[in-house]
Amino acid sequence: MFNNYNARNNPKRVKTVYVAFFDLDHTILNISSGKIMFKGSLEHKLIGRKEIFKGIILNILYRLGILSAEAAIARWLQWYRGVTAEMMEPTALYCAREVKKVIRNDARREIKFHQDNGARTVILSASTAFFCDQIKTELQMDDVICTELEIFNDRFSGKIKGKYCYGSEKLIRARQYCQDKGLKMEDAYYYGDSMADLPVLESVGVPVCVTPDKKLKKIALQREWNIKTWE
Repeated sequence: MFNNYNARNNPKRVKTVYVAFFDLDHTILNISSGKIMFKGSLEHKLIGRKEIFKGIILNILYRLGILSAEAAIARWLQWYRGVTAEMMEPTALYCAREVKKVIRNDARREIKFHQDNGARTVILSASTAFFCDQIKTELQMDDVICTELEIFNDRFSGKIKGKYCYGSEKLIRARQYCQDKGLKMEDAYYYGDSMADLPVLESVGVPVCVTPDKKLKKIALQREWNIKTWE
């Protein structure tokens, strides 16, 4: 495979176009973008104390495996039903400012490495374009593949547009992206941190587990995948 992970140690390597996919939450960012959105929404009064309680319950149910990620996000989005772009603007400005503070320095370096090496760098995330587009611009990345929100009559409908970009849906979109761009999955990199990233990690040529959760780390060790601890 031309783009071996140790290629950075070989200055004579011939550049060839490939793609490096990056997860957002707990990979490029050191926290979840959802936490920033929650704090911003609370500070600018898009949500109140009732939603704080509901958010805690949703998080507990999700972590216990009682509620799927898709079901949790569907309930969370209902809080924003009927919100206009104008109403969202103060929160959007807050999030744009805060999200840049939690980009990992190692992520910046790794993305820059691939860019210098001729790769296309792409965010592949379950997060929304609300955050992904901000990071794409900040890091001068090529594209974003993420969850999109439905807008109806200039207001958020409280629903997802299309499918939630999570788990196997990430793999479907990554394959489609490679097909559209004339690239190969076997030449691709993917950087992820959780079991939700497993379908893509199993399908790319160079899987990289970034500060992985316990289950993913166990699999990564068994399969001798690259494991990175990023700061």
